[in-house]
Formats: sequence, structure tokens, C-alpha cells
Amino acid sequence: MSGKINESDLFDMADQFIAVANRLVQESGQDLGLVGAAFRYASARFSAHEVSHKSANLAEDKEGALAWFTEQYKDMLHKNLDQHIELQRGRNK
Repeated sequence: MSGKINESDLFDMADQFIAVANRLVQESGQDLGLVGAAFRYASARFSAHEVSHKSANLAEDKEGALAWFTEQYKDMLHKNLDQHIELQRGRNK
């Protein structure tokens, strides 16, 4: 789906999105779960937009795109959950 990714750029952009989500929760008083759901929905919409621009036949490429994006999200979520587990372990010592 994608070429080589510069991790520094990726993390910098992700931090900008996370800052918006944090402001919605902390400054605007929005519910954490609602902000998370909106974030996931926005990600799904933008991912569909990305695929639609990269695909000559979206109907044909749909299942492959679903599998690729699902695996990407699962891997990223797994790594971030591991980081939070380590943070919790450090706090509980």
C-alpha cells in the first residue's frame, strides 16, 4: 500500500493529531471514548480516501486494502499497548 515511511515524520504528524484529541478531552470536556471513536472514524474515512486515490479498481482492491489496513492498525495498537503496560508496571513498582 505504501512506500518507505520516515518514522520521525510519522510520529511528528501523529503527535499533532493526538494533541487535537487531547485538547478535545482536556479543554473542551469531551468524553474520552467519544473522542477515541471519532478519531478511529476519521482514520477509517481518510484511509478509504487514500485507497480510493491509489486504486484503479476500488471494488477489486477492497479486500486487500481491508487486510492491509487491519494488519497495520493491529501492529500499531499492539506496540502502543505494550508501551502502556510497561508504563503501568513502572508506576506500580
